[in-house]
Amino acid sequence: MSLNRDMHPRNPYKGKPPNFKELALEFDEFRKHCSISNAGKVYVNFHEDSAIRALARVLLKKDFGLDVFFPVGTLVPRIPQRLNYILHIEDILKVNNVNDKVSGIDIGTGASCIYALLGAKMCGWRFLATDAEESSVNSAHENVSRNGLSDKVRVAHVDADSKFLLLDVVSKFADVTFDFCMCNPPFFESMEIENRFSLDSARGEDVYTNQKQREERTTAPRSATVASRGELGIEGGEVAFVSRIIDDSIVLRDRVKIYTSMLGRKQSLTPLRRRLERLVDVKFAVSTLNQGRTQRWILTWTFVPNFSVEPTPPRLNLTCPAPSLAWISQQMRDLEASEFRETNSSVVYECRRVTWTRQRARRRARAILAEPQLKRARWLNCDNGTQVSLGTGDGKDSFTEAGSFCICRRWPSAASEKNFDVEVQAYYPVEPNSNWLQTLRFRVTLAPSDGISMEKVNFELLSGAKTHLHQLLQHLRNSLASVGV
Repeated sequence: MSLNRDMHPRNPYKGKPPNFKELALEFDEFRKHCSISNAGKVYVNFHEDSAIRALARVLLKKDFGLDVFFPVGTLVPRIPQRLNYILHIEDILKVNNVNDKVSGIDIGTGASCIYALLGAKMCGWRFLATDAEESSVNSAHENVSRNGLSDKVRVAHVDADSKFLLLDVVSKFADVTFDFCMCNPPFFESMEIENRFSLDSARGEDVYTNQKQREERTTAPRSATVASRGELGIEGGEVAFVSRIIDDSIVLRDRVKIYTSMLGRKQSLTPLRRRLERLVDVKFAVSTLNQGRTQRWILTWTFVPNFSVEPTPPRLNLTCPAPSLAWISQQMRDLEASEFRETNSSVVYECRRVTWTRQRARRRARAILAEPQLKRARWLNCDNGTQVSLGTGDGKDSFTEAGSFCICRRWPSAASEKNFDVEVQAYYPVEPNSNWLQTLRFRVTLAPSDGISMEKVNFELLSGAKTHLHQLLQHLRNSLASVGV
């Protein structure tokens, strides 16, 4: 199913795909890849890598005035999809009133340097474009110079063996505060490349293509993909790559105001979200980019307190009985939240544990404990051995209340030959008041209202997981419904 209707609303190709007939008449290099049907319609064979290269080149020339060369054996960017990413970042910058002298970093810019060229040409941004492949850096330099954008785009070669993707680069520009970083990482793990692609030695060493021999029942890809091994995969895949960016961001914090990365697999979101949820004072969001039959995801996070990570921040509000702030204060005390009053109409809450879910199970457990001894459920005893695994190491890597496992053993009981004594020892190295235990931090503000008995309040996420705030709001709505409000 085509996702073009869900493209970015300002993408020039939304609702207006490229006119192949006009392009064929205007550009000789594209015309030779076109064929005409009996009805006079122009077709392009997208299973030919050369046709895709020609289309990308003529689109950049005609619509953006860019002359870009794509070396043989390197990945050819799909222009509408790249535009979606640029426009998405532009929206986030506008929401945060970042409009003048915008500076960004393109991690892994590739041979085309496409993001930096589009961002500089369309938006006037300045870019530091980095890559670990020397051949890609040389090609990117040539593309920047050919288009007269050397004053806006600087291409830098980085060490492929360095464990840092941002830290070393940003440290070299100590006087510069970057407004954003962007990245289109290799999607696949190294071991997947041979399964999904075949070696195309005719185009160069370590060049792969998706046009491989397939079983009849296997659906062939709709367009050709030819790329170098480094462009397709990396050890650990995109999760490992983006995790390195997150590691660098923990050190750099607001030296880069907004961190972003594209993801090609939805399953990659879960481990990366969990990673960000562990951090203090970070806001993050996930957005989708749609083009053709392809969907991509953008992970965005920031350490700047008053910055939004969404192009259009959703308005989260609740209508509750007056005085609304007093009612919410009572609810949050019941949920064991900490309260910090800023003004008479603004309160900040911190929740270190998720206490608003599984309420029914908690009530049932309390009811069982309150019953007389004879009515309580009898817990069955098991005299068999028990295996416990709470983690390994010195416990410093534990991010949960489970702690780290030390000892688990059993031996025959001295009281009875039929029973065994079991010993389990574990320790919890993190203090209960440690900041990283913070789960959710948000601001509640009283909104202007003409109501007397009911008032509206707005909720603003300051740090933590957005899903937790939505769960909390639903819990408050359920509480209102239970009393008939």
